[in-house]
Amino acid sequence: MISETLKAKTKNLHDRVEAHFNSNRIFEGTFSLNDYRNLILYNYLFLLNHEDAVFSAFSEKNAAELNLEERRKLTLIIKDLEILNIDGSVSQTPIAIENQAEAFGILYVMEGSTLGGNVIAKQLSKHPQFQEMSFSYFRCYGENTGSFWKNFKTVLDREISPDEYAECISGAEKAYRFLLNTSL
Repeated sequence: MISETLKAKTKNLHDRVEAHFNSNRIFEGTFSLNDYRNLILYNYLFLLNHEDAVFSAFSEKNAAELNLEERRKLTLIIKDLEILNIDGSVSQTPIAIENQAEAFGILYVMEGSTLGGNVIAKQLSKHPQFQEMSFSYFRCYGENTGSFWKNFKTVLDREISPDEYAECISGAEKAYRFLLNTSL
């Protein structure tokens, strides 16, 4: 199954991105408001440059089955930018997506971020400095987070054939590298 292969093949990049964002500090209780601002800004830049390109690479059938329009997060993260008084007026450099398999790989990173975002919001909301945060982006699916992830993995595993694994993995790697190479 490609979902398991993606997890194994991109683990190193995933771990590097988590280190890049100081994720360990979230669970240690030392994640600062400035760390959070940076995390939101990085995710905003990622969505700004990827969301439209990724979503438009899917077939109508897969877009409908994935409920892609319900998975859009750019407007939600803009709410977080506004609450944090972060200027979101940056230049956009949309990426080129070679095919649907690559789009699935990038969406794997996006959806994985949403799954992790639920945990991040829960952890951070325990600390006084984050009490006023809405976590619009990290809580985007609310109680549907698990079912959205399960639906995504089901469609991913069904649609990506073994001869498309390399392209799908390449998409996920492209997404992780974007996050690693973006600097503020």
